[in-house]
Amino acid sequence: MELVHKTLGDCLRETALKYPDHIGMERDGWTCTFKEMDEITDVYAGRLMHQYGIRRGMHVGIWSVNTPSFVFTTLALAKIGAVTCAFNTFYKVEEMSKILRTSDVELLFYGSGCKDTVYDDLIPEIKRRTPSVRHFYHIDEKEGGIWMSMDSFTEKEKSAETLQSVHEAARQVTSGDPIFIIFTSGTTDIPKGVVLTHFGVVNDVLHVKYYMRWSENDKMCVCVPMFHCFGLVTALVGSIVIGFTMHLLPYFRTATVWRAILDFHCTILIGVPSMFLALIHKSEYAGLLGTSLTSGIVGGSPLPAEQYIEICRRFPNMHLQTSFGMTEMSASVTNADWDEPIEKKAVTCGRLMEDVEGRIAEPGTGKVLGKNQIGEIQFRGFNVMKEYYNNPEKTKEAFTEDGWFRTGDLGYFNNDDELCVTGRLKDIIIRGGENISPVEIEDVILRSGMVDEVKVIGVPSKFRQEEVAACIVPKNHNDLNIEHFCAFLRPRLATYKLPYYIISFDKLPMTASGKPDIKEIRDQAITMIKNANNRCYINK
Repeated sequence: MELVHKTLGDCLRETALKYPDHIGMERDGWTCTFKEMDEITDVYAGRLMHQYGIRRGMHVGIWSVNTPSFVFTTLALAKIGAVTCAFNTFYKVEEMSKILRTSDVELLFYGSGCKDTVYDDLIPEIKRRTPSVRHFYHIDEKEGGIWMSMDSFTEKEKSAETLQSVHEAARQVTSGDPIFIIFTSGTTDIPKGVVLTHFGVVNDVLHVKYYMRWSENDKMCVCVPMFHCFGLVTALVGSIVIGFTMHLLPYFRTATVWRAILDFHCTILIGVPSMFLALIHKSEYAGLLGTSLTSGIVGGSPLPAEQYIEICRRFPNMHLQTSFGMTEMSASVTNADWDEPIEKKAVTCGRLMEDVEGRIAEPGTGKVLGKNQIGEIQFRGFNVMKEYYNNPEKTKEAFTEDGWFRTGDLGYFNNDDELCVTGRLKDIIIRGGENISPVEIEDVILRSGMVDEVKVIGVPSKFRQEEVAACIVPKNHNDLNIEHFCAFLRPRLATYKLPYYIISFDKLPMTASGKPDIKEIRDQAITMIKNANNRCYINK
């Protein structure tokens, strides 16, 4: 497939010329065409340049659920070459302050909040902790059900002179420039900032378009968060490059996704396994069939074959493609073949996209393995990240000496060149598509002073793949005051990182080398959960 050298701004202009009256995004009855989107973001980009001093290469943060304002801001920043740093909507003050400092953000655009968290309540303390952030701006402009429009700007902002300066700035932006920094949790307490380029994300979605057969006639239900590569690249960039409509939802809720399918006739649904499982398992939706859906991608974490087949039965017209993707690869790497039987799709992640190479290497030695041999999955290609921002050590560790990206995942290629994932080298917990670092949670728990030992693990969950379980040895083997313990954790950890299970041990099982025996800890924890052991507390 021919790789193109275009910026996201170039793509928006082309799509607006090709499909001017086609709806680019909709939200609760509000719509915006691609022509309007292009015009609004031109003028908005002028405001960002002249009023806010934003320039090419500047790091600008967005902290918001999925809204038209998020989309407009991202596109306006991309046009003038600024770098969007997308932040997890569940962050609390401590997490947000730390990541603002490490990402060198100069301005932060923030929305109203997420679920029961109101960002305006947190911003004063975040400001105090991050003096390097020059300005904080609220972006949720919505009055009477109307989002940003040309009427939101003054005549001077819409002048030919202002637009000329925007177009001149846009001409300086190249396809090799960074466009996004997306943060992914690792084994340390500081998330790594993955730097992606215009070239990588634009060409990634062009490949996805080919394999998924998406067109301007499609409508995607966008319920994955736009601070993730799935939402920011596959959904937002995908819409701009391909021309399909985004049906925006603030975040995933089972009821609103079913409404998007049944009432708004969405044809595409992408998400992590927990989203699809919630749609089919909740009893109030047991009789519904999502017949409008014709395609979808399920990725982010492994999905058992039986559950994949069960999902496909509830969406009988949908080609639900299993895939392997990751932030460091600009989202997508492999895709299942369109017309393969679902029984085959259920057990693999599909084949490598064109222009991407993959191999399996023996952990430790780096020896390249053959088919059906399990080892570390490694890739190289056009869509590999530029770097981990301001982290040369981790960037170097992420690549082999001959330039292959180390995924940290275990798997093999079968006889049909399909990728099969078998596990993870690192014990990252995947809860509802969120990658959670046990080390970060363990650090906070130890700071409570209420426990002597702790090991945080993931345990199986019907709806979320895994739940966070904190296996603890209480201080001096006393009974743990659960209320005080949870009260200490809640303001220090994002909601999705809070342990769902808190399990008390007399001592943690250890290996012969003196390290925590993760397998034995997990086995004991699962048994205690199943038996409703009185040492297992459920933190609801």
